[in-house]
Amino acid sequence: MSVIKVEIRLKEIPAAIEEFKKNRKKALDLFSEEIRKAVSHGFNQLLNTEIDLFLGNETDANNKRNGYHPEREYVLKGVGSLRVRIPKDRLGRYESAIIPSKERVDPRIKAEMAILQLAGLSSRTLSMISKRLLGVEAGKDNVNASLSLLEDEARRWLDRPIERSYWALYVDGTNFKVQRRGSTASEPALVVLGIDDTNHRSILAIEPGTKDNVECWKSVFSTLKSRGLVSSKVRLGVMDGLPGLENLFKQEFQGSVTQRCWFHALGNAVAKSPARLREGFKLQAHKIMYAQSENEARVAFETLRDVMGNDATRAVKCLEKDLDSLLTFFKFDRSLWVALRTTNAIETINRQFKRRTRGMGTMGETTLESVLAFTALKIEFGWGLHRIDSKLYTRHLEREEKNVIEKAVEEVGLLN
Repeated sequence: MSVIKVEIRLKEIPAAIEEFKKNRKKALDLFSEEIRKAVSHGFNQLLNTEIDLFLGNETDANNKRNGYHPEREYVLKGVGSLRVRIPKDRLGRYESAIIPSKERVDPRIKAEMAILQLAGLSSRTLSMISKRLLGVEAGKDNVNASLSLLEDEARRWLDRPIERSYWALYVDGTNFKVQRRGSTASEPALVVLGIDDTNHRSILAIEPGTKDNVECWKSVFSTLKSRGLVSSKVRLGVMDGLPGLENLFKQEFQGSVTQRCWFHALGNAVAKSPARLREGFKLQAHKIMYAQSENEARVAFETLRDVMGNDATRAVKCLEKDLDSLLTFFKFDRSLWVALRTTNAIETINRQFKRRTRGMGTMGETTLESVLAFTALKIEFGWGLHRIDSKLYTRHLEREEKNVIEKAVEEVGLLN
């Protein structure tokens, strides 16, 4: 489509070049204004031609042109703010396909504003940006309304068919702090990540539900299967210590084994030990966790039992009851050990979600789904760049793992 012709007067070119030499910013402003006027004129001509064509096809001969609606601004992507006059007909039947009567901003700009807001920019910041870059301030309501353009796509992504094969699943619950009706509360969600045959991680499910309810997890697993997850391919589940969850997982995915999350297990165990022994308990537990073989890990556990003696029997028993499950990762290739020891990857989603919602204000349910889906897509893009068994990624995971565990230790008062 080519309906606008821009003319450059050759005689005025030297003078224009001199203006750029004197004050380039001012010259660019003038040049931009000339372009906007030309595009505004082109749009108004289109609108006038459109109503003429409409009236030419009208069956009622009494329907004629009836002046114009008040001149107003229209923001066009790539150009900025235009001045447009939309014509009217006597019978009020004409509705422009070029610029709908209630539209003030190019829908392509709304979609990009929605993406920026989902990326973490506040409504206030977006309003200021629109004023500086587009020449017109987009109100907070317009910015928030732009999210509706992505909500359907976001929900479809969360429910997408599962087409790849996954051999391991991370299973854990998390809480997202959400503002609704003037108050903030934690809302629980069940999260499932998968490791595919190329050893890349992917987010498979983020669903409302309480992580301490086995029936909720049964529903999640059922939904995953209905979306295409091949249960016979799943060999491992990495999870926390919810009673009944390991048995449920093995029932739902026949032939699979489970790996107890070290982050949760160690946090529970050290909390049961006397405060003066917690630092020593943690150091001995690390020798189990970071052992070079399963046999070495079991020897390290016996050492832990001997060192603690009768002073931390509750803490030792807390580790002992889950020891077999805590050491499952040794059954897999060494390059996967760091990735399989904990469910820390799920906490990554929570951190990113908090970053992106910090300045967004209140959110309805559909907006929450959109933000979660966008957060998941951003994380997934990063995960797609690295296999979990790559040396670079393994080193990154190991540093992150130690930081998370140290944080858990501090939260129960383990370090002075």
